[in-house]
Amino acid sequence: MKRKWFLIIGLVIIIFFSINIFNDYRAKGLDDLISFNSTDFDSFVFNEGHEHLEVRTDKKEHAEKLDDFLSQYRVKRMNDNEWDSDVSEEEGFMLTIYSKNKPIMASIYERRVHFLNEGKYYNVLNGPIDMDWVNNYIQEYQ
Repeated sequence: MKRKWFLIIGLVIIIFFSINIFNDYRAKGLDDLISFNSTDFDSFVFNEGHEHLEVRTDKKEHAEKLDDFLSQYRVKRMNDNEWDSDVSEEEGFMLTIYSKNKPIMASIYERRVHFLNEGKYYNVLNGPIDMDWVNNYIQEYQ
């Protein structure tokens, strides 16, 4: 009888981890990855520390506009060893969203994303990300 319960518990654990791994590596929206609840939103910072490119705002409509932009992109997790840390050839930006829960932090490049909260790397499946839109957005809210 104990062996039967041991096997059942073992099978449940294996199924649980298999589902988590499958979910982690499936394609998802960039806005799903970098998701925040607008009722918990406090502020966000674009390119913190870059004086001429930094944007700080606490206006929800600015965050919603950014969320709409991010929603058009799909990402898929990549293995850590596939990430090339040399991003000098890609344009990108840092994003930190502050909410009542915890900050959400990501480095977003034209074809890749580093989600800092979980330390995971993602390919942009339908990229490159429109950096002209990003630059116009920064200029609009500076």
